[in-house]
Amino acid sequence: MASSITAPAAAPGSVVRPPAKVAPNDPRKNADGSAVVTWKGPMRAAPARKKWPNPFQRMVAAALDAVEDRLVAGILERKHPLPRTVDPAVQIAGNYAPVGELPPAGPEDLPVVSGRVPACLEGVYVRNGANPLHAPRAGHHLFDGDGMLHAVRLGGGRAESYACRFTETARLRQEREIGRPIFPKAIGELHGHSGVARLALFGARSLCGVVDASQGIGVANAGLVYHDGRLLAMSEDDLPYHSPDQEQSFRSVLSEIRLDPRTGTSRRRAVLREADQVNLEAGMVNRQLLGRKTRYAYLAIAEPWPRVSGFAKVDLESGTAEKFTYGEGRYGGEPCFVPHADGSGAEDDGYVLCFVHDESRGSADGTSSELLVVNARDLRSEATVELPGRVPYGLYTLLIFLKKFDDN
Repeated sequence: MASSITAPAAAPGSVVRPPAKVAPNDPRKNADGSAVVTWKGPMRAAPARKKWPNPFQRMVAAALDAVEDRLVAGILERKHPLPRTVDPAVQIAGNYAPVGELPPAGPEDLPVVSGRVPACLEGVYVRNGANPLHAPRAGHHLFDGDGMLHAVRLGGGRAESYACRFTETARLRQEREIGRPIFPKAIGELHGHSGVARLALFGARSLCGVVDASQGIGVANAGLVYHDGRLLAMSEDDLPYHSPDQEQSFRSVLSEIRLDPRTGTSRRRAVLREADQVNLEAGMVNRQLLGRKTRYAYLAIAEPWPRVSGFAKVDLESGTAEKFTYGEGRYGGEPCFVPHADGSGAEDDGYVLCFVHDESRGSADGTSSELLVVNARDLRSEATVELPGRVPYGLYTLLIFLKKFDDN
C-alpha cells in the first residue's frame, strides 16, 4: 500500500525515543593538537551483548576481543597516529556526524520557509548516505558508515512527511546485537600490519560462528535503485538491500570518451571550456532520456572538497556551465533532476532537488537541514522546506513518483 511507504518507519524492535549516550572516542590528539571529538547523539542505544549459542563461542569471542584490544589497538595502531583521511575526529565531524532514526514527521513539522513547492512534484525524494551506528574504535572514513535513508514525501504543493532510518543490513543487525563495530572497514581500518591483523581476527570470528558473513558484509550506503517495484540500497561489496519501508589528489575533468571498435582507438575531449572548469561529481541527466543523446547534465560542485557548495547545469553541446550555489557556509549533496510529471516539455523542463545544511547553525542536537527545490530551466529557487532534523552530507538520491508506489 502507498501509505505504508509514506516515509521510512522504524525497524521492528528498534528504538525511536531519544537514545542513551555512547562512550566517547579514543582520546588521542589530532595533528594540530586538538582533541578527538566525543561521540554525540542522537545515536540509538545498542541492545545488550548477544548471547552466544554455546560456551565455545563465548570463549572464542572473549579471546579475540582481548587480542584486538591489547595487540591490534594497544600496540600496532598506537604506534602510528591516524592520518586525517581516516581520523574519526575529521571524517565524521560537523555535518558529517551521524544522526539517529526519526519517526515520520507530518506536514506541520515541514514548513515551507520560502517559495512554493510545485504541485507537479508528487513522489518520495530519497537520499542514501553513510551514518555509523556505533562510535568507531579505530580508523574510520566517511564512506565506512552504515547506510541510512532520508525520505521526504511531496504532494499537493507541500512536503507531506519526512523520516530517516537505517538500512537493515546483515552487518548492522549483528553489530547492533553485539553492541559495537566488529566487521572490518575497508577504507578506515585495513592498512598495514594492523589491517592484516583485523582481517585475520574477523576471519577467525566468522570461522567460529561468532559472526555470520554469509549474508553479506556491506553497509548499503553507495547508491539507490528503484527496480521491479522495490527500492534497493546498494553497496560496493555486497548484494543490493531491499528497503521496503522507504530513503584531492587530482582535479576531476568532465570529459567525453569515444571508442572506435574497428581500430581499437579512443579519443577524449574535455566537455567544459577551460574558463568553466570546476571540480564536478555525481552527475545525472533527465532519466526519461536514458540511452539517448542528452544535452544537459546536472553535477555537484565538490568545492571545497569534500563539501558540495552547489550544482552546475552543464550544456554538453556548447561546453558551458551555469552554476547554482547554496550560499555562504551552506553545503549539500548530489543534485537530483526531476522531470516534469507529464514528460512532454523540453529536456530541462523540471526541477533539481537537494538537501542543504547551513553550517552556521552548527551540528548539535536539534539543528535542522532544508530541502531545496530549484527550477532546472533558469536555476531559480522555487521552494525551501525546513526539515525537523539534520541530514548529514551524502550522495545518491532519486525521486520515486507516487504512481509507482500506488502500482506496487
